[in-house]
Amino acid sequence: MNIQKVPISEVNLWDKNPRNIKTKDFERLKKQIKDLGVYKPMIAVKENGGYTVLGGNMRLRALKELGINEVEISVVNAKTEAQKIKFALSDNDRAGEYDEQMLAELVYPHIEEINLEDYKVDLAEPWIDLKQVINRYGPGEESGIWNGMPEFESKNIQENAYICIVRFLNKNDIKDFEKKIGYKLQHKGKTYSTWYPYRNFNQLGKGLEFSDES
Repeated sequence: MNIQKVPISEVNLWDKNPRNIKTKDFERLKKQIKDLGVYKPMIAVKENGGYTVLGGNMRLRALKELGINEVEISVVNAKTEAQKIKFALSDNDRAGEYDEQMLAELVYPHIEEINLEDYKVDLAEPWIDLKQVINRYGPGEESGIWNGMPEFESKNIQENAYICIVRFLNKNDIKDFEKKIGYKLQHKGKTYSTWYPYRNFNQLGKGLEFSDES
């Protein structure tokens, strides 16, 4: 890699960049930069007496608005328009996605230090956000990491709830079932559970009543 530190005045936005950013997400990006600093170079090609950014255009805009004078770029050899496009697509490629439950268990112990609204994450369901992941896979009796956190205890409700056991032969059957009910099951290992109608753990204990009538 050819990493260079150059004046930001020599680095230009790519006029063919097809990506946009919403105002609230742009402000979120600037907030991240203020908090974490600049920890990776932008992808750029040398041309027209300066550098054109192929990967990191939104970051470049944010850095300029924040008054940053010098930036690091990774200078790539893109001789054709097709190569430029491939670098741009590759830099923004999201090949992986988070395991939602593992993500919730990773983040929750530090919930007081992390503003969930500051981050978007790659999930199997792109229409949900990090806060919804925490609610969906939040503390429950199935996961020992949440033990001792009284705000999520719901033993009275758990004890009075009706239980229906549904068994699955494989994960594809689980996914098919989740599509039918419209949301993911919570799980630890091979044990899956949910509420119907769906309720996240923050809702438990808030005005819920169960009747013994069948």
